[in-house]
Amino acid sequence: MEKQIVVRRNHVAAGLGALALFVIAVQIASSVRGADPVNPKPSHQVIACYFHRTQRCPTCRTISAYIEQSIRSGFAAQIKQGSVNMAMVDFQDPRNKKYAEAYNITGPTLVIMDVRDDKVTAWKPAPKVWSLVGKKDEFVRYVQGEVQSYLAGERTALR
Repeated sequence: MEKQIVVRRNHVAAGLGALALFVIAVQIASSVRGADPVNPKPSHQVIACYFHRTQRCPTCRTISAYIEQSIRSGFAAQIKQGSVNMAMVDFQDPRNKKYAEAYNITGPTLVIMDVRDDKVTAWKPAPKVWSLVGKKDEFVRYVQGEVQSYLAGERTALR
């Protein structure tokens, strides 16, 4: 199940500072998990966001599928409670230009976002997905490890 994210112009100001990153993460999280009054959104979320091209090669499709499998198999309970989310974003779609610019996307990239109280406090690319695509078990462990590091509170500076 892929969700395509579209930026609405009135939500992102011209500058791409911390506010824009906050808006982008909130929009991504909201698109993955709708508002649920019974289970409110947790104050800490980790979002795995795969930025892909419009036309995807077999390798890109495999990476997308492996990311989804890694997240779903490793974080089923966290997905249900809303502390882990994932999204697939076509970075070449003009409507997603602000996302691509905010996260310095120039090619297919997995980005892990640490979101606290609706603010991106840290984010990091996960480039090893390309070198591990032929090693599924290692790929899954790598992606799960990157998500787990933010869940466990290991944080790096905001890029």
